Amino acid sequence: MASWARPRARVGVRCWFPRIILMRSIINYVRTASLSGIVVVALFWSFPAVAEAQKSASTLYKDAQSAEKRLHQSKSSLAKKSVWTSVAKLYRKVVLDHPRSGYSDDALYYEAEIYLEIFRRFDDRAALIRALDSYLLLANGYPASRWARKARLSRGKFFLEPLSDRKSASIALRKVVSLWPNASEAAEARRLLDNLSRPKPAASESFPKGVVGVRNIRHWSGSKREYTRVVIDLDKDVKYRQGQLENPNRIYFDLIGTRVTKALASKSFPVEGDFLKRIRVGQNKPGVVRVVLDFKRISEYNVFWLPDPYRLVVDISGRKPRPKTLVAEKTPRPAAPSRTTPTPRTTPTPGTDDTAALKLPPAPTRDGFSTARQLGLSVGRVLIDPGHGGHDPGTQSNRLQEKHLVLDISKRVAKLLEKDNFEVMMTRRSDVFIPLEERTAIANSKGADLFVSIHVNASRNSRPRGTETYFLNLTNDPDAAEVAARENATTTRRLSELNDLLQKVMNNSKITESRELATHVQNSMAGDLFSSPRDSRNRGVKKAPFYVLLGAQMPAVLVEVAYLSNRKDEALLASVAYRQKIAKSIAKGIRNYHETLGRTTTVTAPNARVGAPQ
Repeated sequence: MASWARPRARVGVRCWFPRIILMRSIINYVRTASLSGIVVVALFWSFPAVAEAQKSASTLYKDAQSAEKRLHQSKSSLAKKSVWTSVAKLYRKVVLDHPRSGYSDDALYYEAEIYLEIFRRFDDRAALIRALDSYLLLANGYPASRWARKARLSRGKFFLEPLSDRKSASIALRKVVSLWPNASEAAEARRLLDNLSRPKPAASESFPKGVVGVRNIRHWSGSKREYTRVVIDLDKDVKYRQGQLENPNRIYFDLIGTRVTKALASKSFPVEGDFLKRIRVGQNKPGVVRVVLDFKRISEYNVFWLPDPYRLVVDISGRKPRPKTLVAEKTPRPAAPSRTTPTPRTTPTPGTDDTAALKLPPAPTRDGFSTARQLGLSVGRVLIDPGHGGHDPGTQSNRLQEKHLVLDISKRVAKLLEKDNFEVMMTRRSDVFIPLEERTAIANSKGADLFVSIHVNASRNSRPRGTETYFLNLTNDPDAAEVAARENATTTRRLSELNDLLQKVMNNSKITESRELATHVQNSMAGDLFSSPRDSRNRGVKKAPFYVLLGAQMPAVLVEVAYLSNRKDEALLASVAYRQKIAKSIAKGIRNYHETLGRTTTVTAPNARVGAPQ
């Protein structure tokens, strides 16, 4: 939106403008304006004495706005670079004459925007450099400005493209994450840093404008050979066609408007599995890249897009387990996944000799029996996912970082579950970065029965505190959407584009069980951490579209254990004892959920009654 169409903030910016930075801008301005450097410097150092002779900051700012408005209303002016430049100088004059006014940060921001438009319209590289300088002047001179975050983020983005200065981009983006860890700009900065961590494409791999590059293909397969996730990395999302062919069996994806890199062209990826043999990629025809999945036998598969960065995800599953008949078992299954199986307790009815201890179906959830309960499944293998890691610190305060806190809590949860004879795996056990799509792939490929992702929350408002637990689903809750946007390292606008995706990939039975798991974990945390379940810090079970939960083939939840943006919660998170308390409550919630799947019921003729969980 143009500056003349946007209302100004009512509150002026209070800051100390570094004089050395302003001097640099004055010198550059003097060169452009052909004024005497000595005279302007003298004016700068004595500006209080000549304030009466100057126009007010408000008047200068309105003059610049009016000039910009006239520019946009004149087609002939839009085609003249000199007119654009004159408008930019009017904005800079606000800063030169009134550096401490509440208008200066706005003026610098719109000056930068004008120079960026000059760069785009007239391919003037010098204008781009001027825009970056204006952004830097704004960010350093007015750190409390509403534009400071966007200015630093914009610098990082333009250093990336078109300047291809990865080092300067990394410095600028890390500054955004460091200064405003909970802001939406930080989420975008993390996403760009994630892209930077990937190998840099060769210079020869650049493509003409309008052509989308197919950069890489990644895949993960399970040791049980029942699952493979294939991820196709692209420059942006494109339309695609998919189809199935026989002799040999294969599924193909034609990516429209794309070109494959030379390094990837005609490449084949062998896959260890009983159902998927290999992945092939090549330029099928000009403008169409074809990716082919060769099967020994055709299996179920799901396809969906993930943005920021763009990748097409294909989840391939092996044979489904055959449904079990809900009949009594002669030998009751163990109620816990232990290596030493406990003997089930039975309670015979007095006076009857034909009492039989039978394993009956567990109690239904609020929506009836889910598939897991119908099949009599149990929980033996749990995957714990500590959020963030590596270059992605997550939310942070002056002294604490989310990535370290959740790793510590996750390790504690794992130890507690292992003591209860659960088999526990973790997506990371050190400070490393793992892409979101890889975390779910690990859970699926390892055959996990539960997926629990552990995070620390944050809010722009410092008042919220407490715990909340999420399961995958659509949401209209703006707070839940903001949490998901931060954890997805994307924007809330992107989340609104996920409706079709979620409706396509969500498995209703998994949603039902995920909600049940979330309920047990949240109830356990509320009961153990707070004096009453009605405590306002018990923020309840919520639903939101988290990328990390997409495609999970087991009940999956995301736990936000506390708010690092709240001082009281921050103090609690700094305590080892409190982190252990959090871990105990999460582990307890997982055990409680497991017990609802593994209850032993005693039946006596002719009546039956429920016995205690084993």
